[in-house]
Amino acid sequence: MIRVLIVDDDKLVRKGLISAMPWKAFGMEITGEANNGENALKFMETNPIDLLITDLSMPVMSGIELMRIVREKYPQVQIVVLSLHQDFEYVQEALRLGAIDYIAKIQLEQEQFEEVLGRIVKLMERKDGARGAGEQQEKSPAKASELYVYYSLYTEDLRNVTSVPAIVTEAEPGIWYTAEPPSASAAAADSNVALIRFSGLEDMDGKSVMQLIRTYGKKHLFYDYHPEKPEIRIQAGELADRDKDGGAIPMDKLKEKWSAANWIYEDDLFREQLRELRELRMPPVRLARIFFSLSDEWNRLYQAILNEPIAIEDFFPSWHRFEEWLQEVRERIRLANTKPLFSPEIQSSIVKAMSLVQQNISEPMTSSEIAQMVNMSGSYFSQCFKQYVGQTYTDYVRDIRMERAKEYLRGTSKTIQWIAEQIGYSDEKYFSRLFREHVGMLPSEYRQTAD
Repeated sequence: MIRVLIVDDDKLVRKGLISAMPWKAFGMEITGEANNGENALKFMETNPIDLLITDLSMPVMSGIELMRIVREKYPQVQIVVLSLHQDFEYVQEALRLGAIDYIAKIQLEQEQFEEVLGRIVKLMERKDGARGAGEQQEKSPAKASELYVYYSLYTEDLRNVTSVPAIVTEAEPGIWYTAEPPSASAAAADSNVALIRFSGLEDMDGKSVMQLIRTYGKKHLFYDYHPEKPEIRIQAGELADRDKDGGAIPMDKLKEKWSAANWIYEDDLFREQLRELRELRMPPVRLARIFFSLSDEWNRLYQAILNEPIAIEDFFPSWHRFEEWLQEVRERIRLANTKPLFSPEIQSSIVKAMSLVQQNISEPMTSSEIAQMVNMSGSYFSQCFKQYVGQTYTDYVRDIRMERAKEYLRGTSKTIQWIAEQIGYSDEKYFSRLFREHVGMLPSEYRQTAD
């Protein structure tokens, strides 16, 4: 049984998670709850846990501070973070500190509970498997100048591995090596296995070679593998330059670029952003979690035109597969946005306007202001926007704000005034009246029905 501790300063969130999530169905049990980091650490002193689910923004001790201490004192504990959409940068810091996943509070709908817990269990199993492999007695290879190493791209399921020859030695689950060159048939591309030829090993002992093999699998294989490459050749010396720290990843700029619409319509820009993203060579789990957040933003932005929401895979075995997914997303949005009456430039301007509304929901921006920002005249913008989106700019903004308000009402216990300000209304009474006209009940009544 996986023992879970939930930490959040919002009592409503804690109680909601504890009572609504199907913990037992996924082999989990709630062993405790805490309202800040300090109380969580006190609880952990006397109560063993396996999974910590923590908010990031809390009084007394933040979730980030809590994570740093837990990583040092309880390295075996796995961590999932809770966040609101505004916590994007904090989420990235949490992922840097080793969080395996995060849960967006305002996404927690009844039908998503099983999906969320299922994903967490898979990630825990994958990380536990990697940790267990590291604790096994190391099977270091004998001294050799060259080594052929086979990596399974799906270490959680080795049943489909067929191209690894019988002469290999298993270093750990999902990694095999041999000094014997593979036959032409064995070297053929396999969608489940990558073959890496390491050279320049003559001055390295077995333990150093094993460390090299493991490090390559964790940090570089994801980006190097391509199904059309039957064999990847690596010189041991060249990995030292790759491992140098390239500095902090500019997460705010990264999110801004991929939240904008330009990459969807401009091929050169899409290729350039892909190149920049690949050069960051961030850990695959972190890359997936960042784009999980971005896919949520895209669903918000394009919900009016998409037949089905954009879904992201729980696990990408390679950069090649991630790039395929991103291209599929781009094509879906482009096709959904295709309106024969409008030029690509006008379509791009309208989508950019929709993006600006989403990103600046707390700022009251008129139709003429938005038109100026996307280089269109006010009257022509209003006409094109209504034909393209299917509703006037004013109605679109109101609908977006009301949907965001419902999410805040479901996912937080913040005051009505706070929620009104977050979506661009300074007057709580005016917001409440609009909400009732749109939803059929007051915000306070909606919150009670959503509990």
